[in-house]
Amino acid sequence: MQIDSLRFVKSSNPDGNADKQYNVLANEEQFVRCDLTKRTIAKPIDIFNVNDGICRTLTPERKILNTRWHLTSQDAGEAGEITLKGTDAWLARDTTQNELFRVVDPRKWSEKTFETAMGSWPDSYALVVNGEGVGVIRRALRPGEEEPKTRLQKLTGLFKDRDWVLELSEPAPMQSAYRMIASVLLLVEVTVSGARAG
Repeated sequence: MQIDSLRFVKSSNPDGNADKQYNVLANEEQFVRCDLTKRTIAKPIDIFNVNDGICRTLTPERKILNTRWHLTSQDAGEAGEITLKGTDAWLARDTTQNELFRVVDPRKWSEKTFETAMGSWPDSYALVVNGEGVGVIRRALRPGEEEPKTRLQKLTGLFKDRDWVLELSEPAPMQSAYRMIASVLLLVEVTVSGARAG
């Protein structure tokens, strides 16, 4: 199976022991469930494939001031790592430390500085391979819903559910999907949540 898009639907009522939960849709079909605790930056994240029942775990290397997470699978061991570079770039590496892709804030330095001073954060991020953008991560309405056009629609549209969606310019193989899911989860739960809290 090739991946064209990943949609992260946050659950309003998490199952089991999870404090937060995302259902991730691959090409708009149920793919994995991600279980998170309140302390996302310091606790493991379970990425459970609903089709084959295999659980992958994204584990922080350290509990304090962590910048590296290891992705492991219960059936195949180490699958790679996700590293925070600076404050807003996430690097995905394989087990031999080769960079596979990175998730970055595509704004220019001057835009970042101004918008950060105004208490804002970007509404989209870029997935980059070898310096070339291959995907966009942004907030999007649920399928079937249209973007508001009039002022009144825009005002009421603020309360509509939106999901984080990764849209790829070219299909990616399934084995890349878990690293992409891990990177987007960390982006949303660490970078974006941190910016909003600040």
